[in-house]
Amino acid sequence: MTKKRDTVRPDSADADRVLKRLDGAVNTGNLVRIHRSIRGAEKIEGFVVATTPAWTLMAPCSDIQLDGWAAVRTADIVKVRRKGDKTCLTIRALHRRGQWPVLMPGHTLPLDTLPALAEAAHRAFGLVALHAERHVTGACWIGAVTEVRTKSVRLREIDPRACWHDEVTKFPGKDITRIDFGGRYVRILDEFAGPRTDA
Repeated sequence: MTKKRDTVRPDSADADRVLKRLDGAVNTGNLVRIHRSIRGAEKIEGFVVATTPAWTLMAPCSDIQLDGWAAVRTADIVKVRRKGDKTCLTIRALHRRGQWPVLMPGHTLPLDTLPALAEAAHRAFGLVALHAERHVTGACWIGAVTEVRTKSVRLREIDPRACWHDEVTKFPGKDITRIDFGGRYVRILDEFAGPRTDA
């Protein structure tokens, strides 16, 4: 991987304030945008559906459409900015479609540890996208989780043609900053991918 990018860590008072804002976003169902301490990392707009001191689960939303799930490290979040309440167009449109309030997925997703989260996301949704944004921003690795250990996740990657890689890639757990699953692009890859040779 490339050289690690700079991060700006919040102090304890800021961290407490962020946790309160996250809890508030869960309780109100407001549309929010989260900013993280990782330089160059994407700001995620959507709905916070669950949060723990370890991981926070969001339902990303763009162009008034929900797009799967994104779990990010709670410690990396430095700002939670409200973008709209129930009077905003996005929430009104989602509510009319029966998609708001946004609830937890209908699967158990433990947010206390990375190994449990990665395994549960793979089991419930198939392919996952791993991000290591302290090393590379704007990129992710998509594939099937083949093995989870205390300090690493192994992924059988799939390319943009929906073809499986021959080798399994090992990702140190400390490098993983975000896990996406259930989104439109990942679902399409999953639809067109053939069976894995190791499955």
